[in-house]
Amino acid sequence: MKKQALVLLFAAALLYSCNPSAKNENSGDRNGLSQGQIRMATFGKCDTASNGQGVSVKVEVWEPADSSEVASEIRNTIAAKLIDRVNQHGDSASIAANRAAGTTLEGAFNVFQRNYNDFKKDFPDAPGCWEVSLKGDTVMVTSKVLFYQLDHYAFTGGAHPNTFRSFHAFDATNGAEVEMKKFVADSAALLQLVERHFRKTEKLTSDIDLEEAGYFLLNHQFVLPVNYVFTQKGVLFYYNPYEIAAYARGAIQFTISYEELGDMIRKKGIM
Repeated sequence: MKKQALVLLFAAALLYSCNPSAKNENSGDRNGLSQGQIRMATFGKCDTASNGQGVSVKVEVWEPADSSEVASEIRNTIAAKLIDRVNQHGDSASIAANRAAGTTLEGAFNVFQRNYNDFKKDFPDAPGCWEVSLKGDTVMVTSKVLFYQLDHYAFTGGAHPNTFRSFHAFDATNGAEVEMKKFVADSAALLQLVERHFRKTEKLTSDIDLEEAGYFLLNHQFVLPVNYVFTQKGVLFYYNPYEIAAYARGAIQFTISYEELGDMIRKKGIM
């Protein structure tokens, strides 16, 4: 019931047009999930003429358009994620005190805006707008799984904005979100292969110590990125800024073909 309320409130605030994903890759899709709509919403405004004053939240996401329970479940989950992303930049006490902040984008924006106004009272000369921009689209849709990408841009002061990309998998039979690792059969072998491709991408030989070269490791060990996704060509591995390297390096990404991955992944669970 809570998720149903979330998506109804979210949809009421958005404009949409029916449209298949602009970059959607379909592979034997027989469930209708490849047809969707682009939903857009804008709250607030940044006044660039006055030294970047103001606060804004912009959303542009693709969602499945049909009326099935599967599509509805996916829309509900995406709606909840968008609200959560905006609330990541709000004060937790303010969010807890405003029920709407946890159920609607507008409610989350109102807390975000209030926090900005409070900040400006304390620091009236601080330049720059506070902005959050969220964009979502499909990566690949098959008869079994819908793979989704959500891009998150935010600036709330400081030296630079922050960006974050996440990937999500939805079961095409019931709309439930599933973890990517469900499709991994041999995580140990996969880790070794990913490290080889990482070093190749970064032009590092196997004898170079990654930490001495300036990369960030977890307990001195190389790890898979938090986010990776299955595409038509293979598995895309994506390290966000700060995840394994400094912000200036930016995101680090590469794709490993299904042929090379072999039995490390459960391709039959995807295609």
